[in-house]
Amino acid sequence: MIDVRYTKGKHMTGENYGVGELIHNGDLYDYMNNFNFNFDFYKKWALQAGGSVLELCSGTGRLTIPLKQTGIDIIGLDISDSMRDKAQEKSCKLNLKIDFIKGDIRDFNLGRKFSLIFVPFNSLQNIYSIQDVEKVFTQVKKHLQKDGLFIFDIFNPNFHYMLNKEQSFMEQCRFTRDDGVEVIISEKCKYDAAGQVNRVQWLHKIGGEEFLEKLDMRCFYPLEMDALLKYNNFEVVGKFGDFEEKSFESESAKQIYVCKITNRKT
Repeated sequence: MIDVRYTKGKHMTGENYGVGELIHNGDLYDYMNNFNFNFDFYKKWALQAGGSVLELCSGTGRLTIPLKQTGIDIIGLDISDSMRDKAQEKSCKLNLKIDFIKGDIRDFNLGRKFSLIFVPFNSLQNIYSIQDVEKVFTQVKKHLQKDGLFIFDIFNPNFHYMLNKEQSFMEQCRFTRDDGVEVIISEKCKYDAAGQVNRVQWLHKIGGEEFLEKLDMRCFYPLEMDALLKYNNFEVVGKFGDFEEKSFESESAKQIYVCKITNRKT
């Protein structure tokens, strides 16, 4: 029996789009996401920017913690209590003092500015309306130092991928928790053209129970994002197709933006 637990998302406008509670579960997240392929990229740009760093949607500290270990002055902001609790637990075990702040990336005020602000791992795709994207950009500009950098990565929309996953649930990962319980997560997609949203369903099989969760992902097309940045006073100083900084092309899986604020006096 499937327990359908679609819940209102943490970053959303209206009732139609969002992210389910299990997606923001810190323990499950760490079992699924134990990679570090984007770490060197963010480390390089943090060191190049110099000064303090703010990670938006910092989650369980997957990037925040190792960046801190290299000596970078960094704090994280995330709206999920479960994610932040896990991040604090891990940083305490390593005797690292890191502020993981509760906040909505559309509306926060930290009272300070940063040399680098970044939003990793497609998190901006959980912002669904243009108005809310512009609210995020406004907060970034308010917290960014003069000549500071704003970096984020998002998917390059792939219709073949989404259409292939419309047919049936396809297994994405499986793992065994420390308590011996096996977890299997499968995915099914349906593209919502009106909202430019890939409506993803994740079926969690946890021991003898099944839970169906939503993970709606806003699709930002390359020229659309270029225009959004331009008309919100950001200059794109670098756009890459992967974390090795290869040039962005039609076949690139990612869109990785490195930006600065244009026409800034202070």
